[in-house]
Amino acid sequence: MKKTGRLVFLLLLSCSAYGQFTYTIDQSIPVEEQDKVLSMPWAGGINSAQINTMDLNGDAKDDLVIFDRTSDKVLTYLNTGTRYVYAPEYESLFPKEITQWMLLRDLNCDGKKDLFTSDPFGMVAFVNTTQPGQPLSWRPYDPGRPILTKGFTTNVNLQINASDIPVIDDIDGDGDLDILNVRFVGIGTIEYHKNLSMERTGTCDSLQMERVTQTFGNLEECDCNHFAFGGEACNPSSGGRIEHAGGKAMLTIDVDGDGDLDLFFSEENCTELSFLENKGTAETANMNSVSLFPPGNPINFMLFPAGYYEDVDFDGKRDLLASPNLYARTFTSSINFSSSLWYYKNTGTEQLPQFTFQKNNFLQDEMIDVGDYAVPAFIDADGDGDLDMFISNYAGPGFASTVRFYENTGSATEAYFKLSNADLFGFSNSAFFNVKIQFADMNADGTPDFVFTATNFQTGVTRLSFIANRSPTLLDFSGQSVQPVNFTFGQQENILIVDVDQDGRTDILIGKATGAVQYWRNTGSAQLPAYTLVNESFLGLASSTDRQNPALASADLDADGRADLVVGNQRGELTLFGDFRAQNSNIQGVSEIIFNSITETYESRNLGGRIWPVAVNLFNSDKPAIVCGTITGGLVLLKNEEGAALPDEPVVDIFPNPVRANETFSIRTDRNMLVQFYNLVGQRISNSYFVPASQEYPIQISGLLPGVYIARFSYQNKTIGKRFVVVN
Repeated sequence: MKKTGRLVFLLLLSCSAYGQFTYTIDQSIPVEEQDKVLSMPWAGGINSAQINTMDLNGDAKDDLVIFDRTSDKVLTYLNTGTRYVYAPEYESLFPKEITQWMLLRDLNCDGKKDLFTSDPFGMVAFVNTTQPGQPLSWRPYDPGRPILTKGFTTNVNLQINASDIPVIDDIDGDGDLDILNVRFVGIGTIEYHKNLSMERTGTCDSLQMERVTQTFGNLEECDCNHFAFGGEACNPSSGGRIEHAGGKAMLTIDVDGDGDLDLFFSEENCTELSFLENKGTAETANMNSVSLFPPGNPINFMLFPAGYYEDVDFDGKRDLLASPNLYARTFTSSINFSSSLWYYKNTGTEQLPQFTFQKNNFLQDEMIDVGDYAVPAFIDADGDGDLDMFISNYAGPGFASTVRFYENTGSATEAYFKLSNADLFGFSNSAFFNVKIQFADMNADGTPDFVFTATNFQTGVTRLSFIANRSPTLLDFSGQSVQPVNFTFGQQENILIVDVDQDGRTDILIGKATGAVQYWRNTGSAQLPAYTLVNESFLGLASSTDRQNPALASADLDADGRADLVVGNQRGELTLFGDFRAQNSNIQGVSEIIFNSITETYESRNLGGRIWPVAVNLFNSDKPAIVCGTITGGLVLLKNEEGAALPDEPVVDIFPNPVRANETFSIRTDRNMLVQFYNLVGQRISNSYFVPASQEYPIQISGLLPGVYIARFSYQNKTIGKRFVVVN
């Protein structure tokens, strides 16, 4: 077949644009704090934990599933019989629709936990369809519709506020799941939605809801730990203001073993978890008093505590746990997010529980958790040839930030981090919060300085500053003071100090609140920088709601001699841009980079809400790891696995196939490849082009006659051919 035209590639990339950006989540590097080796140091931290259990891996043991509201992320931990092990590979198997809250309950009595979560129109459910020996799977309970309940005359949405956590439990003891929620209209009474599945069908396999009362328990919430009982109205003069506007969280437990469910209640602007004993019956609840719980050491987070009832110590008895049900930190010193998961062991029985306080940092004491907004940085601080670790946070218990120093007491090839200083530079006694750290040579003396951005809580001003390093071989800040840099930016925006144009002067890339990445070139001198905006959408990264306040890092990730750029967004996802100094706005980022051993695919993953990446060589490899600080105060470690998890036979798709002449088709491969196009008589009809892994690469054909053609892909000295057809 004679060549009569040419192939035109859209989004043209050079062959050096991408290397093998493939990673696994790693837990292998030990970390020690206060003479304790952490069992899961790189599990990412926890802030506002909603606790559930279910069997994740089919071994008939309940594992732990947490939804963290601040990071909008599911966290999964396997039950080994004696402790929990972080197992992030299960997280992406949960429905993407989970938001605000998650409760796992068996709605159809098949022995498998199903899933309930928030929806703009109320709540939705997902049925657990997992088959024996297969990965977790789900289907919507009622596709396209929220859960309905019969109201006064007809079915209506079972509407709750987004910040509320309802009760989903067998309230009347008949075997099916009922629902309690605080009235959506802003009146502090509780609606009881009875499930009539058992009454109508004799089975508990559905949600046939009917609202039977709007005054469950014969009570009305008035204010923090203050209720009106028996139909009385709230009295602001005796109980403070009437408080109905905030979110509510409820939990039911039969605390006294009398066969009916007692109620735990909390409110968004309050500090306590209120306990209301049911003096009525299972069907007709009646509460007439309120107290704090448990007696002697009551739950108190200073803001919106929520309770959960699950067996977390493997003894067959459900325990009481509590965590603040917050979606974000407020400007307050009262929340310590490094100790925000309280655990009360059930020292009684399952029928008559007794709750004894054990710790305020359940699971958190087994991982790096500096509170919230962890930002890591690495450098050889002591000149011993290995990299040490520093972590800053947003705020500590006194609201000022802290910077932790972990000395690498291992080696450059086998790292072992040990907490050496929990308050480096005494930041906890400063006026700074929102501290974010990095190392860069700010004064052109050939040594890396300690660079940080921080907000002054007295003035509200956020500045870029540094402390000069006096030594070329280690960190020596003796006699040095904080030096401000003349650069203006927003409180939540993120700065990367990097020499973009390689002129020997440090420039600035900044992730803006709008989602754009700006390039500010140093047009001053190396010693006296002056920054000038030269590109408002570097690499084509313009304003985007998908990428608010992006955080940035740079390094040669694929050992091709060119620096790459790492971008983290507010959803916890990473995107990698090859050879970013080429400043090509057509460079396409790669996001599906994390291998999942269950699905055997590479995924884009929420690593922990708003994340801060840094590239660092911790595995004695020419391809560095990526360490991400998380909004939940921990770190996630990604090890470059160099495509080792890919199958022997590559996966290559060409679609649509056939394709019409003068139209566009796409190629998608599971690894980086080169492609050339041939006709059936072996004549090459195109140049060689680089196709990055795990992306849809569009190709426009022009001038080819209808017929059959061959796309020949090459990788690691191997080739594979794929036919495609051009039609009129």
